[in-house]
Amino acid sequence: MDRGQGAGTGVCRRRLAWQRAGVRVAVLGLLLCGQVQPAQAFDLLGAVEDYYTQWIDMVHRTHEYEQPDWMTPLVTVIPTLQQEIRTDYFFTEAPHGLQTYSYLTKGTEIIPTENTEVILGNPTYIERNKPAPEGVSGFGDWGWVFKYRILASPSNADNYVLMFLLTGSADTGQDKYISANHNIYNPLLGFGKGWDWGWGEFDYQGTVGPVVPDGAIATLGTPVAWNSVFQYRLRIATPFLPNNPVSTLWPEFETTWFSYPNGAHPGQQQLYLTVGAIAGRFALSEHGYFVLGLGYQFAVTQARLYNHQWLVTMRIPFF
Repeated sequence: MDRGQGAGTGVCRRRLAWQRAGVRVAVLGLLLCGQVQPAQAFDLLGAVEDYYTQWIDMVHRTHEYEQPDWMTPLVTVIPTLQQEIRTDYFFTEAPHGLQTYSYLTKGTEIIPTENTEVILGNPTYIERNKPAPEGVSGFGDWGWVFKYRILASPSNADNYVLMFLLTGSADTGQDKYISANHNIYNPLLGFGKGWDWGWGEFDYQGTVGPVVPDGAIATLGTPVAWNSVFQYRLRIATPFLPNNPVSTLWPEFETTWFSYPNGAHPGQQQLYLTVGAIAGRFALSEHGYFVLGLGYQFAVTQARLYNHQWLVTMRIPFF
């Protein structure tokens, strides 16, 4: 793994001592505000620190030693547990010259228990360059993801994962032209397998499942979405960084396929291809990292929602 494996979970305690100091400051603030008595403050401080230490040790263990060490792709939801703050930007061109810019997509990813993850989406801001009334700007629907890891083996063992995911979005958009106008649910089966061939590490990741709106099925349909990722891990020396660490570049190729069995266009197929690369993880501190990625996605079928789009991703993993 990129960060090394010999230190074990005790490393997490040393890595994140400053965050426990933050807990102490918060409890001290409650004490100074008169919200708790001194004896209660000490009890509260001890309980919170114990809980936090156990939780962050669990996050480190489950992220580093119980699953493959793959990079989260540009488009596909990765079928492993991750903990990071992520923001993406999409610059999309659709038929008839429509351009749509999406800012601050994705969100915060948290591992609350050994085999689960929750993603709380950001309030994505969307701009459309069409004349009124369709040329609107505002916040779009709120997205969320729940993951449950069924089976997994780390990269230095059998290198595979099997996961259940439930992704969705709430109908919170400010305007009908930047919203799905329905709550959307997308149950998925996630899976992946990695190989180390000596000259390089390669992995395949996939998710498949139906996209189900809470209404208007006769129009929207319930398309089946199948995402595939083909990813290669390239380790490179970075002498321009302190201590000359070995960093990682992840070139990737993704396919996004939709098949409509019903709705307004039964039998319709849509296929989008994505090429890109992700760099990282670059250490920001003893506990945090930085990841930067760029990709280009384009439609290859006549039926399409958009022609092509550029994607930029920035992330701060922490574990």
